[in-house]
Amino acid sequence: MSAVCAALASDPVLAEHYATFRNRSEGALDPALVALVKQAVATVHGIDAAPIDESALDEGTRAAIAYARRMPFEHTAITDEEAAAVVAHLGEPGFVAFSVVTALADAECRAALVDLPGLAGA
Repeated sequence: MSAVCAALASDPVLAEHYATFRNRSEGALDPALVALVKQAVATVHGIDAAPIDESALDEGTRAAIAYARRMPFEHTAITDEEAAAVVAHLGEPGFVAFSVVTALADAECRAALVDLPGLAGA
């Protein structure tokens, strides 16, 4: 169970809505990309030390992973060109889903790092 879901455990309805939202966002993307995004964000936060082997990835996926790595701490420095490369790779709906998945991965990492379930009394 994710740290955010664990923190929401005292409110089953809210926990279910969060999980549904997260699952639908992830479901709009290729599961392999979702896994890579989560790994990239976790690595940025120091939670996952395993580097991503990008040698077999296509250019669009590499651009998306580079974007995901910048979201947690450098989001204001992401250029229009970098965003356009991800949009070109995923399409506009895919870019929106990718942005949500990346933001939620960041939130999940931050929640785990501060023990949000413990703070919430879950």
